[in-house]
Amino acid sequence: MRRIRRAQQRHAKRGKRFRQQAVAAGAAVVVSVGAGVSSEKALAQHTPDRHQLPVSQDVDKDLLADKEETAIGYLPFQGDQNRNAIPDGAELAKCCAAVIAHLPWEDEAAPGQTRKWHVPQYGLETCDICGATVNMGPAGIVNPKLHLSVDFPLIALHYMEHGSFSYAGDVQNGRIDVPALARALELRFPCEPDEHRLAITEPDLDGDLLTDSEELAAGYNLYDADQDDDLVPDGIELARQCAELIEALPIHEPDTPGVEEPYKASFMQRGLEFCDVCGTSVNMGYWLVINPRLGQSIEVPEILCHYMMHGSFSYAGDVHEKGRIDVPLLRRILEIPQRCGQPGTIYTSSDFNKDCKVDFADLAKLAEKWLHSTDPNRQ
Repeated sequence: MRRIRRAQQRHAKRGKRFRQQAVAAGAAVVVSVGAGVSSEKALAQHTPDRHQLPVSQDVDKDLLADKEETAIGYLPFQGDQNRNAIPDGAELAKCCAAVIAHLPWEDEAAPGQTRKWHVPQYGLETCDICGATVNMGPAGIVNPKLHLSVDFPLIALHYMEHGSFSYAGDVQNGRIDVPALARALELRFPCEPDEHRLAITEPDLDGDLLTDSEELAAGYNLYDADQDDDLVPDGIELARQCAELIEALPIHEPDTPGVEEPYKASFMQRGLEFCDVCGTSVNMGYWLVINPRLGQSIEVPEILCHYMMHGSFSYAGDVHEKGRIDVPLLRRILEIPQRCGQPGTIYTSSDFNKDCKVDFADLAKLAEKWLHSTDPNRQ
């Protein structure tokens, strides 16, 4: 408890400095971020669409061929990995279309920026399904940083908007190279890009927005960006989870007697801090998150809570400036994972369905996959 008292004294001194830096209240400026559209909202309700053409060698019927799923890191035997009632292929196709729609044109892009291009032709192509017409000229995207380019006809983009990587028109028909497109767009997961997810400078082998050192300290797998296979990168998922847990914590004064569960103490200030990304204003103060059982605490600026809700442990405001919280310490204080299935859960080798118990359901899962082949070239 002495450590917590010392922390309290340090925070009290800092509170005085904060009050000296009070920021005048102003109207918050809300701007669009990332791809400029909410693909999560756009995909919230799925209805069958005749544009979603079936693909061969697709065991789980999610509109992604088994070899495509293997190439992009999806599960070829599970058609709805994030359990939102949308086939994974349809969801990924719509997300790719949304990202492409907001890419700059070739003559407008900054050096090194991923861009799109189109060469119009004197002619129209008609969709076999709905009769919509698009220009019959070629199009594509270029990622200069990765030295990748993917070409496709505009009719393919029309089908992607409807949730299909296969396309059929009266001039051209075929299928987009899904792994190449996902790589060029740097979009493995069907989650909306968000500029609040600030780039990290330390090594991050799997690109899940957790540094390798953070993953090792937290007991995560630094070679697997999606350990619970729900198509949300581990760093984004953990950040959102931490924000929700902190918001739900009870508020007490530090060293409140009789409190054994984690709680938070308020060090809010009379002033606002503005997000460098979207301009949203939050209180310029912070929470002191305390775990009495461990005798440990950590300060969490309110601006960081704003960023964690967007999926980032890094933050940037006009008061706290740029920073990143001690992720393993925060995870330990909040006692994550709190339930089976959350990232960091340890499963036994016999727990095939990953429900943290071994029973006949695991035997059924094993039997279900017994005759499946993971060889993408096998018919």
